[in-house]
Amino acid sequence: MNITERFVDTGKPLMAFADEVLVTCTCCGSPGVVHATWSPYKWSAHFECAKCRLHLSSEMGHWVGTVRLSGRQPCGYCGHKWLTPSTEYTTPPADTPTHIGAQCPECGRQTLVKASLARALPEDRCCDPHFGLPLRLATNTRHGTVWAYNQRHLNELSGYVTAKLRVRQNAGNRAMFSRLPKWMKLAKHREEIAKALCKLSAMA
Repeated sequence: MNITERFVDTGKPLMAFADEVLVTCTCCGSPGVVHATWSPYKWSAHFECAKCRLHLSSEMGHWVGTVRLSGRQPCGYCGHKWLTPSTEYTTPPADTPTHIGAQCPECGRQTLVKASLARALPEDRCCDPHFGLPLRLATNTRHGTVWAYNQRHLNELSGYVTAKLRVRQNAGNRAMFSRLPKWMKLAKHREEIAKALCKLSAMA
């Protein structure tokens, strides 16, 4: 492990690295790359698998990752409690339900709550942000999953993890490093995480 003496966090957000994301095709399991460009206020992204020719486009609203069906309304019987049922699907369902059943904690009766479907990123955000494709650069550690979008992202993470001194410069709450899980920031985990990042770099 190469120790970096000093790392300056300039406040780059995670999406600063999302113009090229190394992924795995959900249809055939082949490696691929999502290419994206940022124009004012929105991303334009596309993916085409070289093997099975799966084609995804942000202009077409494609999403193959996790989705959440949820709703919110008062109990239909006593009106006393807000009911907020939700359920997740690992891939968008062929037929989307329009309502979810929910039991009121006050009166105990069931109400059908009108629900809508929305994209959902996993808690560790370990997926392509444009289409929900599995990330190719991901590996598990005892503390959690270490992942990256591409080699530039890996280099930035490595510089931060291995640094003895970390300096924040104009870094607000949207900065990538301010949102890293606590276990990735601890000095006692430095060596293990650095090894995981080296492994990912070899895969890249």
